[in-house]
Amino acid sequence: MKEPIIYTGGELQTNAYLIPGKKAYVCIDAPQGITSFLTQRKIEVETLLLTHGHFDHIWEAHLIEKTFQCPVYIHPADYNLLHHSGGSAYVGIKATIPSPKEIIPLPVLAGSSIHWGCSGLEFILFHIPGHSPGSVAFYVARMHAVFCGDILFAGSIGRTDLPGGSLSSLLEGIKNYLFSLPDNTVVYPGHGPSTTILKEKETNPFFNKQLEGKSSFFL
Repeated sequence: MKEPIIYTGGELQTNAYLIPGKKAYVCIDAPQGITSFLTQRKIEVETLLLTHGHFDHIWEAHLIEKTFQCPVYIHPADYNLLHHSGGSAYVGIKATIPSPKEIIPLPVLAGSSIHWGCSGLEFILFHIPGHSPGSVAFYVARMHAVFCGDILFAGSIGRTDLPGGSLSSLLEGIKNYLFSLPDNTVVYPGHGPSTTILKEKETNPFFNKQLEGKSSFFL
């Protein structure tokens, strides 16, 4: 399978990813401007998967749903965020972000993982709270790739100081789930460049004791 199509948009330069599904594309996250990007390039979306409910990742979820008449999935622990403009008020952004009309819960229990099929794709779905209550990661074995939103970044992790955040839960989830994936797995994060599981195990300052003093959160 080819590498995903990547779109980056919005004030926070949020990444979205498009991977071929059974009939069209599966879109992971919905930052500002993505709907125009899709329509201009005649890219059809059959499913929208949300890694979590923060505003920059759900900004155009309602537009994608309306434009493509596609289902929208998110973990139920982030329903509250989705229905309250993605928590934009927490960071001082005055924005009213409509939520999709129909939301389908991702079928993974709290703090666990599950094999899950969607739109012709096979995922391992991980629930890793800590950045938000409903943060999830989607692992696609045949792509050797994991799409993890704001859970893990190149050289950092997601911030944990917003309501519902937990540093201990986030670190534990990354170590138990993401770091159990093959070392050559490509990590596609919600912001910034891609990385690999091996590189983050070896050089991420949140997990490397020799670099602990240089740790800093991303977004």
